[in-house]
Amino acid sequence: MPTYEYQCAKCGHVFEVRQSFSDTPVTKCVACSGKVKKLFTPPAIIFKGKGWHCTDYKSSGSTASPCTSCDKDKPAGETCAAGEKCAAS
Repeated sequence: MPTYEYQCAKCGHVFEVRQSFSDTPVTKCVACSGKVKKLFTPPAIIFKGKGWHCTDYKSSGSTASPCTSCDKDKPAGETCAAGEKCAAS
């Protein structure tokens, strides 16, 4: 269930509420019963760039060499960024 963060317009109290998508939004502050607004925060995890899934979390015993198709260090036979099987040089 998602956790939503709210802030009271009257007293400034910030609080979190775990709610289902089908639940009605909170409208009153839990501290003073003032009007609240939902706060929007960025997600806690961000994946940027190409190839993070094949270059991160490698085991230390990997015998990967650069793929001739996509220039990533992956074992031969894995699928490369171009959607082809990697061909180690």
